[in-house]
Amino acid sequence: MAVFRIMEATARPGSIGRLSELLVQQEQSVVADAPGIVFAQSLRSGDSVLAVSSWRSVEDMQRYLDQPATSAFYQALPELLMGMPSVRTFEVIGSNGWVPS
Repeated sequence: MAVFRIMEATARPGSIGRLSELLVQQEQSVVADAPGIVFAQSLRSGDSVLAVSSWRSVEDMQRYLDQPATSAFYQALPELLMGMPSVRTFEVIGSNGWVPS
């Protein structure tokens, strides 16, 4: 079953630039090459960031999370964030999503 993983966080004062760079680097160099990735996007609003990824299966997402590069990414976050990030995983409901024509 396809899943979406959503991470939401707030940068420490003065850290949004570095946090944004770290998110984009992870997205382009690790997530983009991970087996089972369908979609990934990092978003910013002021000092808040949102990282969204879609995976073909929970197993594909878990393989990504188990990589050393992903562990290093998550270990680098605390010094850049206000508190802990919110990370949620959602299963896709139904077999097809809506696509505009």
